Amino acid sequence: MTSDIFQKKQIILKRLVSTGINISPSVLDFLLTTDKPLYNLDLIIKEISFIPTFKSHLTIDTLTKIPNENIQKSLKNIKIQEKNDDQKIKNNLISSSKKTLSEEKENSILINTSNSTKLNDKKELKIKQNKKKEIPFIDVPKTLDKNHKIVNKEIIINQEIEKKINRMESSKLKLKFNSLAKDYDPEFKIKKDPSGKIFTSGDYDDFYSLTRDKFQRLSKLILKRPETQSSQEIKNIHRFNESSEISTIGFVTNIRITKKGNYFITLEDLTGTINVIVKKDIDNRENMKIIERTINDQMLFVKGIFNPGENGSNGIIFANAVSKIDIPMGIEPQKSPDPLSIVLLSDIHIGSREFEEKLWKKFISFLRGDIKNDKIRKQAEKIKYIVINGDLVDGIGVYPNQEKDLVIADIYNQYSKAAKLLSQIPEYIKIFYSSGNHEPVRNALPRPAVPKKYSQELLDMDIELLGNPCYIQTHKVDTLIYHGDSLIDLNFLIPGLDNTRSVDTMKELLICRHLAPSFGSKTQIAPISKDWLVIDDIPQIFHTGHIHINDYGTYRGVKLINSGCFQSQTDFMKSFGIEPTPGIIPIIELDSLNYFELDLKAFN
Repeated sequence: MTSDIFQKKQIILKRLVSTGINISPSVLDFLLTTDKPLYNLDLIIKEISFIPTFKSHLTIDTLTKIPNENIQKSLKNIKIQEKNDDQKIKNNLISSSKKTLSEEKENSILINTSNSTKLNDKKELKIKQNKKKEIPFIDVPKTLDKNHKIVNKEIIINQEIEKKINRMESSKLKLKFNSLAKDYDPEFKIKKDPSGKIFTSGDYDDFYSLTRDKFQRLSKLILKRPETQSSQEIKNIHRFNESSEISTIGFVTNIRITKKGNYFITLEDLTGTINVIVKKDIDNRENMKIIERTINDQMLFVKGIFNPGENGSNGIIFANAVSKIDIPMGIEPQKSPDPLSIVLLSDIHIGSREFEEKLWKKFISFLRGDIKNDKIRKQAEKIKYIVINGDLVDGIGVYPNQEKDLVIADIYNQYSKAAKLLSQIPEYIKIFYSSGNHEPVRNALPRPAVPKKYSQELLDMDIELLGNPCYIQTHKVDTLIYHGDSLIDLNFLIPGLDNTRSVDTMKELLICRHLAPSFGSKTQIAPISKDWLVIDDIPQIFHTGHIHINDYGTYRGVKLINSGCFQSQTDFMKSFGIEPTPGIIPIIELDSLNYFELDLKAFN
């Protein structure tokens, strides 16, 4: 038994103990003979739950009832082997039954040699006379222990292996790395990717089409809320000629504070505009909190009293309730049935003087299990996917005087270096690479994937090249990938937000269900017919970068992760007051959605 098989046997037994299932030795041996024992075990556990007669003991007979072609094919091979083994047993039985008396006599002498000083000849003769004849069922290889007793040779071998493994663990020697993720095939879907679907002429009609699509899609989302069912179009509200209780939805086109401290808002839908007053008083405290974090181009639901205007004026709504779209509470997040993990990276900036290549080497050592920390090794064993959320390379001419910060001043050479570094990642790990604002693509959102002329080496490595934002599913878990260009905009526009706590800003994006809600700020948005920045579907993981500061949080079941960077501080970052946190690696376990943070600076 090799240490590799011994480790896999331990993993299998631990997993069965946790599920309350007993296993026969023959089934355990069967699993270890298959190509993917851990994968097959998960498959078997899943299938036996549908067998009504199954209690808790897993046998070969139970396996024959599983309707899986691969399992049954493997069983057929094992049955042929068992048939051959049975024939060997019969042959051994015949051979053993023909043992001569002289052979038994030799065995008796062998047993009594150790006690020759204590037994006299008479006692020896008595032992020989009283010794019963036994015909062994199988001719198992035997040897002597230190007391000269006959023992099973296989037991001695197994004990020696266990002792060796224990000595290795106690002395903290490096064990052979056995990846659990290697036993699983990649299982993923690209659910949304703007690449090849974002053409525009840039004229007025394109801007109008974008705004109209944004309104229609966000209004569908907000109208799912029960309190919004009575909403009316703005043009119909203006037809009232007396005070009435009404409700409506619309985009915020103007928001300001009056001299009395009230908020004055203008809403717009596809039929017209209307003014809204949100009074600053005790009864309106919750509404005020919402309005304080409201900016232009967000969708808002308003309920209140409409007072029609006099002498041809448009009238005004005095709001007593306001709300945004938000995501529902109590949604049970999807989880993977498989014990795998996903690593979230961004802002590696290969080609920059500040690229932390030493930290990257530590990251590769972690992925390959070349570390002594057992807890960290166990995390590495489960990693099946890596997402690179933009700014893999530093690019050329992205910001003023960037050339002073470059050690690789050619974009093609930056990608050659990137391919070399990414090739160090184990082949069984699937990599997704989404474009950021330093990639050689257009800066306006949404962005296409990096063109082949730059990234052919990455494509040859089977890396999935995606646009930004995009939406992927890995082993049933959905991840929204957005580089995060608008995060800095929101941090300037909304009081209480700052770059050190990007998850608070990400939460605001989920509340308004849009990745760049304010049009016309520093974040460039391309005028196209479809708004790719609307958050239609609720992910289990929301992943951003761009800020270069690692952060983690949860909002209504959604895991919020900003993945930090692999670049130390540049002068350009200093101008924004950003102090980066390079080398902190976020890992999400897909089967539990638990978060694990690896600080590469913390180990050698």
